[in-house]
Amino acid sequence: MKNIITKIVGWLNRIPADKYKHFAAGAAIAAAVLLVGALILSKWAAVSASMIIVGLVGAAKEIYDDRDDRTDRSDIFATSLGGLAVWIAYLIG
Repeated sequence: MKNIITKIVGWLNRIPADKYKHFAAGAAIAAAVLLVGALILSKWAAVSASMIIVGLVGAAKEIYDDRDDRTDRSDIFATSLGGLAVWIAYLIG
């Protein structure tokens, strides 16, 4: 069991800290849009709006980073994964 945990921790340590920040930002944005969207939209419309907003914000951040040659396309993926975690939890609940 300890060996499995060590392997998991080793794998997680190889993920750059920036990706964790993008994941958290994507989750926060998705949750905020879902909270507002759930009040005025149907369930699927709220999820769709949240997906669009998370995608746009992730892409806009990378366009902004492109000015300084710091663009990393996998940041958009990490941001979207954060949103995905929220969307799955929302749809299950």
